[in-house]
Amino acid sequence: MVEDAFWNGPALPVLGGLVALVVLVVCVLVRATRPSPRVASLGDPVRAAARRHADVVAGGAVAAGVLAALAVAQATSVVDGLAEGVLVGLAPALVGAAFLAVHAVGELTWPSPRTVVRSASLQPRRAADVAPRGQRRLARALGALVLVLAAVGALTAGEDGRSVTRVTADVTSTASPYPGAFYGAWLALGAVVLVGAGEGVLRLVAQRPAVAQVGGAWDLALRRLSAHRVLRGVQVPLALTAAGMLFYGANAAARAGYPGAAVLVVVAVALALAGIALAVRPAPDPDAAVAPAPDGGARAHA
Repeated sequence: MVEDAFWNGPALPVLGGLVALVVLVVCVLVRATRPSPRVASLGDPVRAAARRHADVVAGGAVAAGVLAALAVAQATSVVDGLAEGVLVGLAPALVGAAFLAVHAVGELTWPSPRTVVRSASLQPRRAADVAPRGQRRLARALGALVLVLAAVGALTAGEDGRSVTRVTADVTSTASPYPGAFYGAWLALGAVVLVGAGEGVLRLVAQRPAVAQVGGAWDLALRRLSAHRVLRGVQVPLALTAAGMLFYGANAAARAGYPGAAVLVVVAVALALAGIALAVRPAPDPDAAVAPAPDGGARAHA
């Protein structure tokens, strides 16, 4: 069948590209989480321990994403036909879910202060206090984009929910796979779960125990570092999911004879590249944003 031949061909490069992207993120995070000269110069064991825990969580999350990608790649060799198509479409969301799961565990196991005298802010923190506003909006916008693409696909697909048909005066052309309701429902569900899980982990970041004896400004900057990493784990899978929907939808529409559909392939490639750019975007360094105060605390840079 045309659909099986199409999936057995492009599905492998898509998964290969996904694994390559995750490996690239590993390299970037390893480089980004190395102790900065400012950390070394501070010589503060409390800050060093907090940074170490945050970095171990980030590294473990990326490793979980790599394992999830490899598991999906292996699973595609076991299943075939329509199930393989659904699995390939959900691959970015599954990788993102594994990434967020490790971050959730890391936040829940955040070490409590071990000092004799403990202090805490009387004002409860919210996710909005620690998450960069622009990044949070972008994650939601990408999730909404996946939902819109799923709705458009469902409205324009054939009765089977996975193909598109163009009827002219004397020719009827049908092509698949197409992100109609058959595929789109799963992809939309994955997007909703991913955005919801990301929001949940951001709340854990906001509510975790404060780092003792470092000052509120540095502790907040470290939370923002964690929030940046969490949001990156939501944005990248959503961008890749939307890019895949555009690519396969435009490909099927072009083969069915719709003029101009091939232009959307360029949009899909641009969206995938934007996802890669999000993956390699450097995270904010708490020690670069907050200077040590004379009293041993921390002072935010203006």
